[in-house]
Amino acid sequence: MAITALTAAYLLDCLIGDPRRLPHPVRFLGAAVDSMEIAARRLFRTPRGLRMGGALIVFVTAGIALFLTIIPVAAAYRLHPAAGLILETYIIFACLAGGDLRNHVLEVEENLLRGSLEKARASAALLVSRDTGSLDESGVSRAALESLFENSADGLVAPLLFAAVGGPAAAVLYKTVNTLDSMLGYKTAEYGDLGYFAAKTDDVLNYIPSRLTALYIILAGAGSGRWREGRRVLSADRGKHESPNSAWPEAAAAGILGISFGGADYYRDEIVLRPLINDSGNAPVPADIGRGLALFRSTSILAFISLVILSYWLRTWEALLL
Repeated sequence: MAITALTAAYLLDCLIGDPRRLPHPVRFLGAAVDSMEIAARRLFRTPRGLRMGGALIVFVTAGIALFLTIIPVAAAYRLHPAAGLILETYIIFACLAGGDLRNHVLEVEENLLRGSLEKARASAALLVSRDTGSLDESGVSRAALESLFENSADGLVAPLLFAAVGGPAAAVLYKTVNTLDSMLGYKTAEYGDLGYFAAKTDDVLNYIPSRLTALYIILAGAGSGRWREGRRVLSADRGKHESPNSAWPEAAAAGILGISFGGADYYRDEIVLRPLINDSGNAPVPADIGRGLALFRSTSILAFISLVILSYWLRTWEALLL
């Protein structure tokens, strides 16, 4: 059942991504976190207090999310194996974001190839937090590709890994922390303390997935004959990001594709200079998005196959031990 649910969830994600009309747990989670943030700011006023409040938000939210996963899945399996399988599949599917990420990047590529830079900027704005209104074609292409490979770890490989190891409950735990980080984990005066615990917890949970994703990217790029360049750039530039994890998949992909990431970006009219990843590479152009999507697809397939094998191996040993 675990292997079937994982496989069905992955295939659904590949085929339809994130259908907007279906209820998505992350949307409900976001509304709950907004309410808890308001309460925490009322109760805690000092930096230390806000850090405690942020930790409470993580523990309470994760606890509720786990309760609302474990109990319904167990009840569904008691009702009927098919009911349990359907619910488990849906929960894992809801934790995956690979298909949705691919669709957004495809939209950017299509707009650029049609010559509609304004629409491409608007599409890119759904992927990144930087200001996209003044980006040229190269800037939009870089934004889309950076988002594609940075989020290949936390949007696809990480939830697949957690689901393979611990089933839907582990996938939900990861997705909860990752969502909290995306909502609270900003290094700003407003969120630096409140989001501290969420950001650090997300860094810990993404430590292995980000490195595993970089390995998958290099293996996926072996057919192009550039895996050595991917490995070289990864070795040299994996630390060139404020996050301890984000540069790993970006560096591997930049080396495989022969392009550079990083540089100057604007956030609310303030310029932020990020170190260049693969500074000898070319500036990304619209044609590179298609190459990047092909690399992402190969990475996704490698990740799925290897993690299904891992899940099968773990379940086999569990059965033998029991």
